[in-house]
Amino acid sequence: MNTIWHPDREAFNNLAKNQPKYMALAELIEAAIEAKNLIFEQRLPAQRTLADQLGITHGTVTRAYVLLEQRGWVSAKLGAGTYVSKRSSSAVIHGVSDLASSMQPFMGQDTVMASAMKSLSHSLADLAEVMTYKLNGLDRHQRFYREWLKQKGFECEQHDIVFTQGAQQGIFACLSALCEPQDLVLHESLTYPGFLKACESLHLQYQGVPVQEDGIDLQALESICQKYPVKAIYITPNCQNPTNIRYSDEKLSLLLAMSRKYHFFILEDDVNYCLPENWRLPLWQQASDRVFYIASFSKYFSGGLRVGYVLAPLLWQQQVINAIHAQCWSVSMMNFELLMRALQGKEYEYVQNKLAEELRYRQRALQSVLERFDFHARFAGLNVCLVLPDELNMHYMAAHLKGHKILVRTLDVFSSRYEPKALNGIRFTLGGPMCRAEFDLAMTRLQAALSQLSERGDVVI
Repeated sequence: MNTIWHPDREAFNNLAKNQPKYMALAELIEAAIEAKNLIFEQRLPAQRTLADQLGITHGTVTRAYVLLEQRGWVSAKLGAGTYVSKRSSSAVIHGVSDLASSMQPFMGQDTVMASAMKSLSHSLADLAEVMTYKLNGLDRHQRFYREWLKQKGFECEQHDIVFTQGAQQGIFACLSALCEPQDLVLHESLTYPGFLKACESLHLQYQGVPVQEDGIDLQALESICQKYPVKAIYITPNCQNPTNIRYSDEKLSLLLAMSRKYHFFILEDDVNYCLPENWRLPLWQQASDRVFYIASFSKYFSGGLRVGYVLAPLLWQQQVINAIHAQCWSVSMMNFELLMRALQGKEYEYVQNKLAEELRYRQRALQSVLERFDFHARFAGLNVCLVLPDELNMHYMAAHLKGHKILVRTLDVFSSRYEPKALNGIRFTLGGPMCRAEFDLAMTRLQAALSQLSERGDVVI
């Protein structure tokens, strides 16, 4: 198929203001494919022609085409030119709109991993090394990930990185190392359900503490500490799940002081995605002797990769490693090797930037729909928390949305069976729809569902 596409020179010049010209051209062509201005199996313009149209060098176009081929958007046919090899994702999707599963949409993670796999396949010595047992990572993995954290601002030179198969294993291992059966651990009143499952499996007592606008209620926490010995408290301070509350620095400092006064440890979960401008260094940085820092790449790159890590107090490092060793003989080093190679490439940063931009778009779009019907939610990262008016029951709301092919989570999913009453609300997640077209369809369905709700004037207690 011959090309009929003509590039928008002004759009190209705008893209080229903040990145190299070959990357700007690649982004321009990607956008054209997504908008169906370039379609599957259509030939791209000849490199010399495109260079003349945009006032750039032939070499710049060549580099852009090579980059697009690496990303899986195009393929070069010997002697015939370069053709679109990726279908637009803007086809109509007829299934349910998943606004319940907290994950990242696909923005090129598959291409990044394919490149990492190809790189590893060319190094048989490295491949053989990751196929052997190694309790807590190869030495080069320890060096690389420690340096990667240092570049993010962590002061972790003296610490081993405790590798885990996702943050859930990190939570379980920290609790297992710290606690004996029947020990009391505390958590935010609404919390990650996986934490509660870990407590039950370890036969721990657990109790929720109310959360205020700036973090956990310290007065309620102190009241519990005065009555019972508390071994640990589990918090998600950068982006609380599911309420999206962000702890203030003052609240974190006071919580740390209270942990020293009452001799409990802090499990700090930083798994939930934060936009780059909202992320901050963890409490662990201030008190690496009291805080267990738990994180993973699940919400930042891919949940299926199962790559997580823990920074534990030095005196507890070996106990946490032993707890992991009791669960699995060795954490898979293959995944950490592949991610290491991915992190070293420019494409990883490119994908992270695309993910951030996509989530900003999705936040704006969802906020616009909700505010149209006078709903005001709390936005942060992947999750959106909507507290409902008392007269609108969350289970009715979830069922109503499901009738319009939209899946959401009710907030009682995040409370333990010991909590007297859950907050009446629902949690949306923005990453379930895997592409822009799927998400836009979800917003169309949501608007229709809320319009029907408004017209009927339903009041469900």
